[in-house]
Amino acid sequence: MSERIIRNARLVLAGGVTPGSLRFDQRGITGVAPAGGDLPAGAAEIIDAAGRYLAPGLIDVHVHGGGGFDLMTDDPEQVRGYARWIVSRGVSGFLVSTSGRNHGEILRRLRALAPLIGRPEPGAARVLGFHLEGPYINPVRKGAFDPRWLRAPSVAEYAELLDAAGGAIRQMTLAPELPGADDLLRAVVASGAVAAMGHTDATYEQAMRAIELGATHVTHCFNAMRPFSHRDPGVLGAVMQSDAVTAELIGDGAHVDYAAARVLLRAKGAGHIVLVTDGMPLAGTADGDGEWEGVRIRVEGGKAVRVSDGTIIGGVITLDQTLRNAVAHLGAPLHEAVAMASTNAASAMRIGDAYGSLAPGRAADFVLLDDDLRVTETWVAGERVWAEAAR
Repeated sequence: MSERIIRNARLVLAGGVTPGSLRFDQRGITGVAPAGGDLPAGAAEIIDAAGRYLAPGLIDVHVHGGGGFDLMTDDPEQVRGYARWIVSRGVSGFLVSTSGRNHGEILRRLRALAPLIGRPEPGAARVLGFHLEGPYINPVRKGAFDPRWLRAPSVAEYAELLDAAGGAIRQMTLAPELPGADDLLRAVVASGAVAAMGHTDATYEQAMRAIELGATHVTHCFNAMRPFSHRDPGVLGAVMQSDAVTAELIGDGAHVDYAAARVLLRAKGAGHIVLVTDGMPLAGTADGDGEWEGVRIRVEGGKAVRVSDGTIIGGVITLDQTLRNAVAHLGAPLHEAVAMASTNAASAMRIGDAYGSLAPGRAADFVLLDDDLRVTETWVAGERVWAEAAR
């Protein structure tokens, strides 16, 4: 495989931003020269970054769709279409976040989409696995979920879901206070998936027990969970004090006010926050009315709401915008914002040894950004899959 070298870049690394160059091929990154260093060219093709930022590709671990494509589906073409579209927003990998009306529907969706997990298709982002958001969540904190979709935790059902997914469940959102949740949490951890607390009315004590049992992540922090109180700190209190837990943040300013997001950042530190979109099919499209999972929705003012009652029903911005928001509204340095949108996501899902950083041995998945942090190129598996000129 022929090697390439990107020179004259501003590398976004874990410790900060530095001028440098990067060598890679289709198998992965083979060399990094920071601090203005250079790499011997040999027979490698030279690519001039022209001073742009070079960052690891963005990774969205909580997304249900965007660009008109629906990930809550059993149609592989919907997922393929999304994977081809989302690279224009700098995303190199994502989890298919899904659920269903009943156990059978979820099984059908997982079986239909499982063959997509693995090597990326040409011109597309990687499908890194599945995120099951429910159905084992608390109706009291159901958010936009139809309560008829929800049910008590079942270890037997989870085993069937894991098998249908070909073992590719990366994250399972559950409410740890429900009867039977302890056993399910143990089963999720034993399977190698990440147990995430979400759509939960858990008390502080119940959340701390879940953490002791192996929960290491929290789904869209602040949203669809018991609110923090000085006499009832709830799951938020447990999350903010536990270094074992990473916290998702929908970084659109609509789901969580930026002031509250800054509190979370101050409490957890940038290394424990994962920016997500919770995107739905109309994310990245024009404002207007539509329908999703049989529910009439309206996109307006930077959020999607259920027409019947105004409940927010998913995110409408893409992950590159959450990156810019983290810099502009949370005061995060660029390297920390990139970590929250890439490195931390990979680490939280236990795939950080392969994705999420510019380091030898990692996948050659990266993005070039201009001075305004707009995506100009996206590379996946050492191939340019999108460029600004191709719009």
